[in-house]
Amino acid sequence: MASFNKLKNVLMLAFDWILYNAGATDTCKVTVTQPGFQEADYSVQTIFLSCTFSASGCSSSPPQVLWFRFLTNKHEDLCTPECKKQEKFKVHLLSENNVSLQINNLTVEDNAVYICGISFSSSHSPHAKQTGDGTVLRK
Repeated sequence: MASFNKLKNVLMLAFDWILYNAGATDTCKVTVTQPGFQEADYSVQTIFLSCTFSASGCSSSPPQVLWFRFLTNKHEDLCTPECKKQEKFKVHLLSENNVSLQINNLTVEDNAVYICGISFSSSHSPHAKQTGDGTVLRK
């Protein structure tokens, strides 16, 4: 009976190892790039902030595009994935790996760090959800 339990334990460990490695085949890896700084002339009313990304080993379905901003004293979710203030913010898919955030009625109150996030939510890889380093916007 003891040898049967040992065999059962070895088989269970082997089965767990197979399941673990089967799940490890999700190799989705995303890299997000943003310009570090963008300045707008005082007369500019609308601006586009760019975000490019690369994705390897990810599903062919389009990713979720997320935008956040950090003001002096607070963080704000702008588009996660729907834009909360649709008259102010709009996300554009420019090409397969290039998106932008349109900001309308630009004022000095929009001076902030804008961060683009890309998420392949169907993936379980820890690298399937990444953000850029942020773009500092100054008007």
